[in-house]
Amino acid sequence: MKHMKRLSLLILLLLAGMSLKMTAQEDMSLEKAISLGLEKNFQIKIDESNVRIAENNNTWGRAGRGVSVDLNGSATLSMTNDNNPASFLNGSYFVAGLGGSVDANWLVLSGGRVRIAKDQLDLFVEQQKQLQSVSAHNVIRDIIQAYYAVLLQQERLIVVEDLISLSKDRLAYEESKKEFGASNSFNLLQFQNAVLSDSVNIVSQHNQIDIAKRRLYSLLSISADENYQFSERLSVQVEDIDLEQLSLTLEEESPSIRSLMILEELNKLNTQLEQAARKPTLSINATAGLSEGYFKFFGDNPQTGAPLKGQFSNRMNIGLGANLNWNLTDGGVRSANIENAKINEEINQLDIMDARLQLTNQLHILAQNYKDQKDLLLLSEQQISLSEKNLAISEERFKLGQISSIDFRAIQTQYLNTAFNKVNAIFNLLISKSEIDWLVGVF
Repeated sequence: MKHMKRLSLLILLLLAGMSLKMTAQEDMSLEKAISLGLEKNFQIKIDESNVRIAENNNTWGRAGRGVSVDLNGSATLSMTNDNNPASFLNGSYFVAGLGGSVDANWLVLSGGRVRIAKDQLDLFVEQQKQLQSVSAHNVIRDIIQAYYAVLLQQERLIVVEDLISLSKDRLAYEESKKEFGASNSFNLLQFQNAVLSDSVNIVSQHNQIDIAKRRLYSLLSISADENYQFSERLSVQVEDIDLEQLSLTLEEESPSIRSLMILEELNKLNTQLEQAARKPTLSINATAGLSEGYFKFFGDNPQTGAPLKGQFSNRMNIGLGANLNWNLTDGGVRSANIENAKINEEINQLDIMDARLQLTNQLHILAQNYKDQKDLLLLSEQQISLSEKNLAISEERFKLGQISSIDFRAIQTQYLNTAFNKVNAIFNLLISKSEIDWLVGVF
């Protein structure tokens, strides 16, 4: 008896502390959770950075259009001591040079390669945006399911709290009967054990709530120390599934199909790029340069005997040229590349057809599962109604001594399982609907 009172006091203090903490908590709604997730999730931030990189790369210059200009500079210093009698300059001399040039190149004719490359860069941007959309799509689904998991555990806590309240009432009633000699120690011990068992369940259920919250916080990329209040109750609005409309939405909005369609466009451009290799290219290049030189021979003038002076020289050059390239044959490599690109297009078409078939089948499975979950929810509601009536009748029969404390506890346990089945059915129906919405891309 003393142990039971201590445990009850401990639980009351725990619940009181949690109640005081909850008064200062900020409320967490599903909309807020999704908003935080989209704002803070690390993968979405990485995808945003990848989109910016693709946008930075999407320029005509990177595609190959425009004039490239290079500024070049050079400087040379050399000292030579030539002791070759046959050399024109036999002796020591110093040479220095300083020069610079501007070189320009312009691809005038590319055979369509530049335009195709720019179209590819455009699609690379769309591809990165689609990947970002897929990540956000997955995060939203995971947040919805994790949020409902928190509500599920809270609903299970409510059921356990109702059960322990009933157990405590029965224990108090049995203690009163024992004082008047109308009960015995065996029955009293049964109810004391029931209260202790329910108390343990409450502590365990609080732990399950904490685990569910931390899983949600991880998806939201917020600190696990945060402790929001979830005031919403677990409920569901039963809907009728329009499979035909969902199939149309799947075709238009499915992230998987949209990703494959972007890949299809990229494969078509790759085929065009391989075909453009058969066409000639023409580029114009220009250069303008200026150099200054200095030459000093360490010797004497044979006519005057005076030391030779250093000599300065300079040079300017301007050039303009054109380069035409047309590969007429390469041993069949280009034709093979074109054929391979076309085969990749065919493979991509098969991938799209396979994805549509697989997604359609999956949609039918999810739709049937949703219908089954609706039926299970209806059955669980009927079960809980019968279980509540059975519990009320059993309570009266126990007071009249028509059933034992063990039988009454068995009915309590049956009620607990039935109540759990109902909240589980609501949760499963919500999860089933979120899977359908995720599959067809309506987030």
